Amino acid sequence: MTRWKYVAASIVINLCLGAVYAFSVLIPPLEKEFSWKRIETSPAFTMALLTFALSMIPAGRLQDKKGPRTAVSIGGLMLGLGMILASYTNSLAWLYASYGLLVGLGIGFSYGAPIATCSKWFPDKRGLATGLVVFGFGGGSIVFAPLWSFLIEVYGWRFTFALTGIIFMALTLSLAQILRNPPKDYSPSGWKPITTSASTKIEMEPMEMLRSLKFPLLWLSYWFGTTSGLMVIGQAKQIAMELADMDGVLASLLVSILGGFNALGRIFWGFIGDKIEREKTLALIFLTCLLALLVSSSLFNIQLFLAIGMLLIGFCFGGFLALYPALTSDYYGSKNLGVNYGFMFTAYGAGSILGPIMAGYFHDFHGSYLPAFHVSTALILIAIFLVLLLIRVKRKRRTET
Repeated sequence: MTRWKYVAASIVINLCLGAVYAFSVLIPPLEKEFSWKRIETSPAFTMALLTFALSMIPAGRLQDKKGPRTAVSIGGLMLGLGMILASYTNSLAWLYASYGLLVGLGIGFSYGAPIATCSKWFPDKRGLATGLVVFGFGGGSIVFAPLWSFLIEVYGWRFTFALTGIIFMALTLSLAQILRNPPKDYSPSGWKPITTSASTKIEMEPMEMLRSLKFPLLWLSYWFGTTSGLMVIGQAKQIAMELADMDGVLASLLVSILGGFNALGRIFWGFIGDKIEREKTLALIFLTCLLALLVSSSLFNIQLFLAIGMLLIGFCFGGFLALYPALTSDYYGSKNLGVNYGFMFTAYGAGSILGPIMAGYFHDFHGSYLPAFHVSTALILIAIFLVLLLIRVKRKRRTET
């Protein structure tokens, strides 16, 4: 049972990291004080997500060579320092550098190591373990959005940034010291891996992974899945108000519930992936996401149906974040999982660019979010085809061996 302490520590670390999704709570007081427009402040969020995704590669290399404590400790320092420096914001450039770059680097260096660590400790429950870890990331906005709203109202935004930085640094640095990798060839008591000719243990270097046939199938499907999720998450309140004519209070409540579905989806789909083949689970997630997009785009004028569709999209988005690290470990091994998943996670970075920009473009130049839903539907259809190809390739390799 002692291995569960690594999951508990990883969940709390990821709660701190996942607070990045509550960016929309922090920004209005800055816009009011400095007369900035949303188009000027939103790049800080995009920069944080993109820096987060790209920094996963060097962070993964560091964690594979030096262990999770080192990677998370460095990330925790940068995360806390970035938030503290953001409290001194007096220009957009300062906001971009402190929140966009330094906070993004902190998240990137801290995010992958807990996932890799728990994946190694739980070869028997890999989907559930990684789902629980990334559940913390999905739940970060649920915890910190109301806390930040209260602190900003009572103490102001500068105090809120600074206090948050201190809290983040204290939690991540202390919990990082708990994390460690299991002994070589670790196996949980009473568990034996399935040993067939098709399940020979594989440990691939990053370049080998990038040359494999399965990698582009995984990467592209991951990109299209996260694009649809981030398209909705990034504009959820505005979508609900403009498409279904929800009032601000109801739309804000929907955003909070959406965060909960995002978080719970990570545990649910990770658990299902352990029970049936992860590839089949992935196909089921994409089919659910396709149905949700069709409901949202065809019955958007009915508030209940739009809400159900958006919540299901968030639920599926959480599943992507749980299954892809487990699949990366399944296909390419755990030895280089940090850097290997860092390369895989660049698909999330691509989704963080395409999803929000696509939604903003169609809203600004076509007067509606609906075309973004239509494009996302087409991308999900392509992703389903890619997953079916992935299943076919796996079965073909199995029959050949």
